[in-house]
Amino acid sequence: MNEALQKWIAARVNTPGTLGGGIYLPDGSSVCQSADEQFPSEKIEKILQQLARSQPQLAGDNLAPRWGTWVFEQGKLRCVVRADGLLFGLAVRNDTDAAQNLNQLSNEFLALEFAP
Repeated sequence: MNEALQKWIAARVNTPGTLGGGIYLPDGSSVCQSADEQFPSEKIEKILQQLARSQPQLAGDNLAPRWGTWVFEQGKLRCVVRADGLLFGLAVRNDTDAAQNLNQLSNEFLALEFAP
């Protein structure tokens, strides 16, 4: 499955304005891809770990969000969590193609079927 995830991520981080992204798996491993040297894969991995740790608090009382977006001065961070435990994180710059396509990409991730 990691190879399929790596291909999927690699194809998405090429959109202009993408800093990087990754998928965090239920076993604690991750697949990350950087598109900007100031946003290395190691940083993406740490962000995914933090996002994964925050999910139990957000999921209480059946109020789990479909996705969350944190907006910063120069960019956005999107987090999407699937029922199978896969978590997708993507960092983009504001006012770019990548920022405009966050909802479409999030829906695509939710609909993907990955073979184990």
